[in-house]
Amino acid sequence: MKNLFFLFIFTLGCTFQSAAQPPLYDDLLIYYADGDYEKLVSKAEKYIGNDKTKNDALPYLYCSKGYFEMAKDEIYDDDYPKAYNLSIQNAGKAIKKDKDGSMYADQLPYYTAIKSSVVEEIENMVDQEDYSRLRGTVMKLQRLDPADVGSHYLLAACQYQIKDKGSAKLTVKEAQKRLDAIESVEDWREVDFKMLRIGVMEYARYFVKMRQPDKADDIMNKVKQWYEDDETFMEEYNAIVNGE
Repeated sequence: MKNLFFLFIFTLGCTFQSAAQPPLYDDLLIYYADGDYEKLVSKAEKYIGNDKTKNDALPYLYCSKGYFEMAKDEIYDDDYPKAYNLSIQNAGKAIKKDKDGSMYADQLPYYTAIKSSVVEEIENMVDQEDYSRLRGTVMKLQRLDPADVGSHYLLAACQYQIKDKGSAKLTVKEAQKRLDAIESVEDWREVDFKMLRIGVMEYARYFVKMRQPDKADDIMNKVKQWYEDDETFMEEYNAIVNGE
């Protein structure tokens, strides 16, 4: 009888412990692996709407992944026209729910891929000088990578271009603080360097346009150390700083 009592207590304890632990979301992983993206986002959104799981990062992550894959395939265009934006939105929410940073570290390849897609979109907008739309897209990128530096310089350039100088001045302060805080770029990804290059170059171009070459020269010189082998940057550097 005594042994049965302890067995009951042990079983009850195990059951309680199991119930207290967050789900592993194996179902979402399976849907993703099977390429069943509609079921994936549907189930992920149910977890997001559930009070018990709405603060977990993984449902938002898998929801983002599902929408990101849908955005690549035109067969989903009619039923999921906002798939791309929803993928970015949910990826950003996953980061906010990721209190210890472990999810982001595990999913770095995914976040690199989705950030790269937004940077490509940004490059096209820079070429078109569509600064109003560009400002919104830069803000989307910052949801994906709150630590990004280059996006702040690009955002400041956009704000200056659309005559929002008050916001631009605040953004510049944040950009300079982030740039000054860089101790090493050893762990930077290619997309991080690319975003910094785009942001700094566009920021410098604005001050060239405003006939304030000292400000343009200053920012180009601050980052030159990381781009001496980058033909795109050095071509712009020589044009702005050396007048070539």
